[in-house]
Formats: sequence, C-alpha cells, structure tokens
Amino acid sequence: MSEYVSVIFCRRCSSRFVEIQNWESKGEAPVIFCRSCGNKSELPGFTLGRCQVSRRELNVARNTSATKNAFEK
Repeated sequence: MSEYVSVIFCRRCSSRFVEIQNWESKGEAPVIFCRSCGNKSELPGFTLGRCQVSRRELNVARNTSATKNAFEK
C-alpha cells in the first residue's frame, strides 16, 4: 500500500512555501502563512508536518488540489 501526505499550497499564489506562523500560542488556532505573498489563514484543529518529496510528486499534488465542489482528482 502506498503512503500519502497532504500538501498545503497558497490559494492566492499557488506557492508551496506555506508554514505555521504562531506555533506556540496556547489556546489559539495556528496561523498558516505564505512566505511568497504574505497570505494568512487560521487553521483550527489541524497542524502541519514535513517530509521530503520529489519535484514530480510536488507537481502532482499541486495539479490535484481541491477546489470548491471539486475534490481530489
């Protein structure tokens, strides 16, 4: 069975450089932050992990990103 990871891209600029901005805030939702365009959004109930993937795999993830009323391809 294959292993899968979820990847977060910025909805505004499609950048892969998305990180958690306020990791240590207790009782608050973490804020994800795009290093490319400065876009921010709260991410209540979730966190991010890191792993290394190939550029090809990253492009596949970008091409299968969910949109409104259209989920994974």
